[in-house]
Amino acid sequence: MTENSGLIVTNISKSYGPTRVLSDVSIRIRPGEVVALIGHNGAGKSTLLRSLSGAEVPDQGSISVDGDDTPFGSPRDATAAGIACVYQELSLIDELTVAENLFLGDEQLSGPLLNRRLMNRRADELCAEYGIAARGTDTVRALPVAQRQLLEVARAISRNARYILLDEPTTALEQDQVEGLLAVIRRVTKERGVGILLVDHKLDEVFAIADQIVGLANGNIVLDGSITEVDRGAVIDAIVGDHDLVADGPHEEAEPLSAETLAEDEASRAERFGEPALVVSGLAGNNLDGVDLTVRAGEILGIYGLVGSGRSRFLRTVYGAEPMAEGTMSLYGVPYSPKNPGQAIAQRVTFLSEERKSDGFIPQMSSLENVTLPVLSRYTSAGLLSAKKLRAAATEALSGVRIRGNAEAPITSLSGGNQQKALFARAAIQRPRVLLLDEPTKGVDIGAKREIYGIIRDLAHNENVAVIVVSSDEEELMTVADTITVFRSGSCDGVTYAQGHATAPMLRELAWTDSDAA
Repeated sequence: MTENSGLIVTNISKSYGPTRVLSDVSIRIRPGEVVALIGHNGAGKSTLLRSLSGAEVPDQGSISVDGDDTPFGSPRDATAAGIACVYQELSLIDELTVAENLFLGDEQLSGPLLNRRLMNRRADELCAEYGIAARGTDTVRALPVAQRQLLEVARAISRNARYILLDEPTTALEQDQVEGLLAVIRRVTKERGVGILLVDHKLDEVFAIADQIVGLANGNIVLDGSITEVDRGAVIDAIVGDHDLVADGPHEEAEPLSAETLAEDEASRAERFGEPALVVSGLAGNNLDGVDLTVRAGEILGIYGLVGSGRSRFLRTVYGAEPMAEGTMSLYGVPYSPKNPGQAIAQRVTFLSEERKSDGFIPQMSSLENVTLPVLSRYTSAGLLSAKKLRAAATEALSGVRIRGNAEAPITSLSGGNQQKALFARAAIQRPRVLLLDEPTKGVDIGAKREIYGIIRDLAHNENVAVIVVSSDEEELMTVADTITVFRSGSCDGVTYAQGHATAPMLRELAWTDSDAA
């Protein structure tokens, strides 16, 4: 192996406005090696991957591939240099076949026509090689998530990728599926000499497969060494610290709260807020196992956790969009087990999705129309809809969240922050008893965030709504939530930490150490 072989990143930095996301980051992925990239939420991992895949252009620094300096201006440039990225949101097209996905953009032709026989045969061979239980003619929609992950890896290898970037590939997998995927990754690196950059927060997986480990914190490299020379304590120490740069030494560990303090906080919580609104006990389901949680009327309960910890899946289960296998839920003392979102809405449980553009609103409709969709029956009499009453209700709801822009134009004409506020207006018009919020300020500016925090507080503290907020941003939770609980590996013990007692290092330590021990 030559001295300049490998995917070598040298001193790259990236800022978004005044926020510096990566600062002089250097990393090397050698052929036949797995480098694990770890870090807390917002550490800069995704930005680094986007820079290596050509989706982002660093402000400074250089990237070279096997000795060739390679300025990436687009994902196509990265692909041409032998780099492939498999993101959490898989890029496969459900409606196409396995073969069509494998050869998308690289179609095999026979004269002017597609050579489907050749594509299907090669797809069958790749599926057999990588343990994918499918044939080239099968549609991708029918494949489970684990098989899709393997298909993405197979596609990258079939296109002669020399370096593969894997972004949390095991997040949605069961344990046996995880083992199968890791086995494929090992084989690809050792037999084909492919270099792998693996973003992963599960330390057991990292220590099982990685050759090198790199830790990011606040956009800085804080850990870089051989997996055989780094222990788990050092890894957690580097990740958890509340620091800008800790390469020169360990952080001061977060002091655990005493049992007495936790008991006092719980007693204060019961006095400050109303009756238990949603009580969850022993909940298990799709990658959830042992969730205990209570939120009270008028309380904003924040949920923190790493990617794949079960935070969003829990909200969808409460909303009836995911099945509940075991456990119980009650809503204001009455058993609650919605089989679908319609049943949840009927009991005044409302959900705002993380992905507003894909499943939050209907883009062709105006803000006025989107706001009133869930409550049309309220303004219908003898089969006739009162457009006047509906318009008045929607206008009042939008006024309450201070929408800026034309409410009668398609909702997509509004800024991201105003789109999100429109969804809050839709939630408010449903008069919810429990409001479930998944990353409620994703993709909005600082000003809109501040307004959304005010809307959340008003709904909880003035309208007595029980609010659950899932967020990857520790600072956001410590700003808007009254109490915070932590999810790890699909479970939650129900312990809450009061505003003022929760700190970013403490939340990170709880999320990392317990997820690893689970």
